[in-house]
Amino acid sequence: MNLETLYTACFHKLYCFALSLTCIPAEAEEIVQETFLRALQHANKLPDDANLDAWLFRIARNVHISRLRKRQREVGDDALDVVPSGESIEDQLMQQDQALHILRTLHTLDEPYKEVFTLRALGDVAYPDIAALFGKSDSWARVTYHRARLMLTERINKEGTL
Repeated sequence: MNLETLYTACFHKLYCFALSLTCIPAEAEEIVQETFLRALQHANKLPDDANLDAWLFRIARNVHISRLRKRQREVGDDALDVVPSGESIEDQLMQQDQALHILRTLHTLDEPYKEVFTLRALGDVAYPDIAALFGKSDSWARVTYHRARLMLTERINKEGTL
């Protein structure tokens, strides 16, 4: 598979995954770009039978972690930019508050539940790809996602804020 085909096939899934990690569209795009750059640089190290989706998601996750570490060392990050969407500011703030609440609750889940849920629900990653990423079976990925969804729903309902 050439890089253009891989990019076309995987961009949307990688972007959704990166967006779920950052909640900032521009940063998610940068993560995806850097992911493909690293993939191109290290393509010769990839075995022929490797799962490309799992490999790309692993790279994206590592890029995100590297960026977080770098940001922790920097001082004075700029405020998040807000892009107007045509909605009233009140509606937009309410949706952002709900999304942030769900993401905060998601981040209280233990691993691997948090990452499996993020990959599946927000990254639209297939169960076989999630299983390959963790070195587990498809059924493990399905059960882990289901349990993560139940835990997340239970925690949100317990708080009763949505």
